[in-house]
Amino acid sequence: MTDSHSKLAQAKRAVVAELAKQGTPEYDPRALERLLEAERRAAEEVAAAEGRK
Repeated sequence: MTDSHSKLAQAKRAVVAELAKQGTPEYDPRALERLLEAERRAAEEVAAAEGRK
């Protein structure tokens, strides 16, 4: 697994963890937006590294 794949996996785990907080006082929709953006960027890095872009 490359560093890009590792970043993507970590970003996905963070998004899932934040989604699990929905409906609780700990949920922060702005944090979720930031995490989703980080996941998108990590996915783009993986795609670029694999030459799919």
